Amino acid sequence: MAAPLGNRLQSMLQAAVQSVHWTYSLFWQLCPQQVILVWGDGYYNGAIKTRKTVQPMEVSAEEASLQRSQQLRELYESLSAGETNPPTRRPCAALSPEDLTESEWFYLMCVSFSFPPGVGLPGKAYARRQHVWLTGANEVDSKTFSRAILAKSARIQTVVCIPLLDGVVEFGTTLIY
Repeated sequence: MAAPLGNRLQSMLQAAVQSVHWTYSLFWQLCPQQVILVWGDGYYNGAIKTRKTVQPMEVSAEEASLQRSQQLRELYESLSAGETNPPTRRPCAALSPEDLTESEWFYLMCVSFSFPPGVGLPGKAYARRQHVWLTGANEVDSKTFSRAILAKSARIQTVVCIPLLDGVVEFGTTLIY
């Protein structure tokens, strides 16, 4: 039986970002009803401030990164649900905002962004049907890179967006390429 699309996508994002040793990979998927690129999935491969996990056991670095990506998504969902619903009890090992590095914050905040075709790096890559490469992402203005302020605190230096049929894959790193 084939793995569900979400698991396969997560595995592909993980394999791709780990093979190049970058900080994160994101998939911006086209939402055809709105004709806008929205967060589809992601994989965080950067520095981790705390090793909190839901299951207290020894895990490999790869498993820890996968758990961290999932925990970051759950934290985002928990924080955004708090805007409309009363707070729910989280497991004591769940992440809190104070547990995050600046690059984890950058990754977490990306979930809230969306891009019409032609707007932002993912939108430009999608509309032009060619990759967009940005060096010095932490030094440009927000007109060039809408997440520049976040990139500055996270020290994200290089971002590349690669268009696909139904979206864009984005990779980012704290290194200059």
